[in-house]
Amino acid sequence: MRDLFSKLDPGQLQAVKSNSQHILCLAGAGSGKTRVLTSRIFYLIKKKGVRPENILAITFTRNAAQEMKERLLNMGIDARKMWCQTFHSTAFRILRENFKSAKKMKIVADKEQNKVFVNCIKSLQKNKQFALKMNDYLEENNWPEYMFIEQAVKVIKECKSRSITVPDLVKRAKEIGDEDTREFYRLVYFIFSFYQKFIFRNSIFDFEDLINKAINLLEGDEKILEKYQRKFKYILVDEFQDVNFTQVRFLDLLNYEENNLFVVGDDWQSIYGWRGGDVSYILKFKKKYGKNCEAIILPYNYRSDGNIVQAASKMIRKNRKQYRKRIKNFHEKKARIRLIKVKNNKEELRFILGRLKKILRKIKSDQIMIIGRNWKVLAPYIERLDKTKIFITTIHGAKGMERDIVFIVGLHAGRHGFPHVKEDYEIMKVIRDASIGERLAEERRCFYVAVTRAKKILYLMTVKDKESKFIGEIPRRYLA
Repeated sequence: MRDLFSKLDPGQLQAVKSNSQHILCLAGAGSGKTRVLTSRIFYLIKKKGVRPENILAITFTRNAAQEMKERLLNMGIDARKMWCQTFHSTAFRILRENFKSAKKMKIVADKEQNKVFVNCIKSLQKNKQFALKMNDYLEENNWPEYMFIEQAVKVIKECKSRSITVPDLVKRAKEIGDEDTREFYRLVYFIFSFYQKFIFRNSIFDFEDLINKAINLLEGDEKILEKYQRKFKYILVDEFQDVNFTQVRFLDLLNYEENNLFVVGDDWQSIYGWRGGDVSYILKFKKKYGKNCEAIILPYNYRSDGNIVQAASKMIRKNRKQYRKRIKNFHEKKARIRLIKVKNNKEELRFILGRLKKILRKIKSDQIMIIGRNWKVLAPYIERLDKTKIFITTIHGAKGMERDIVFIVGLHAGRHGFPHVKEDYEIMKVIRDASIGERLAEERRCFYVAVTRAKKILYLMTVKDKESKFIGEIPRRYLA
């Protein structure tokens, strides 16, 4: 045990051994948050005598849950006795333990869910009145059908992640001043209603339904609620900056007044607002729990070159709503960030392909990553490099990953550029704060995530005289 804790820095050790009832661990990029989470579980079980079955550890992905279990197993902890899984898996397990019919549930993930939405809309279009209204709306607003469907699906998913029901949406839509937006929500009302009836008839549950169903169960049955409140004496939550309304509501039910809540996250890396994630929950955590709360900052970035760490920290401080943190670089400042200005996208592609030929003589391809804000800017690289082990993905898909060498492409202003702020303010403000300022702040956090994927060398690719505003927010001393 002493050997395990000797590898932790003072901030990590403080988080692992804290006796506070509510703990907010602010873990920046490359700060070793997974080590802290697993070490705290180890400490609770081996030092504090907590039984594994009284621990609930919640992650955002199955891969993260599996990695945590494997690490605990290597530390001599039998993770099978504790609950270590995603929000959705936790909700589903509670439902399965209390409903025999839950075993017959068909759970649909995002891709399958999108197909169900499209099929529902096609079925609705067989109704002449609905089809006519939808066509009129598309013509008047000059929207292609695929864009309308994409926006409608986005709205419905976000409604469900915020526990906004069909009747709730009707009430909100009546208060909208803009006629086009009101008409959009009239159509969404029919789609939302049809979708809910369809999945109910077919015993289908999407991820949002699982959590809402579990909430209804816990709120409606005091004995079941008390059983899980007594069971989960210690609750640990990873990636807390990305939680949404229903997830927090679910946690609040399980977190009985005597229980211990330990959350890990980084408000600088909150980038999932478009799917319901709300950075305000991590920003207001200390205020919510008051005297019973301790906030601990993990100040070291053990991943990246010092220039990358400091450049990213200076840039992200442009956001107003955040925890003010001073992040320290563990590694020296060896390589300045390469800023490459090209004439156009074709020249960007030629440059990167040429540079890769030189790099691959010394570096393995699996230590290289090419990332961009959207698939549009990545398409040429996927076409040319699909047979290599070079990782090509969007920034959202790259979160949690790292590589020695990273190219960030498409850092230009304007169409398909970065920041990428869609003009859906009137539509989205009906269900959440969708102000231009907040969306720009999230784009800046997205850029911060992209920059901090690089360990040794970072290339920023932009178009001359059309540079992204984020490039101008990096002090020149960190750039080459």
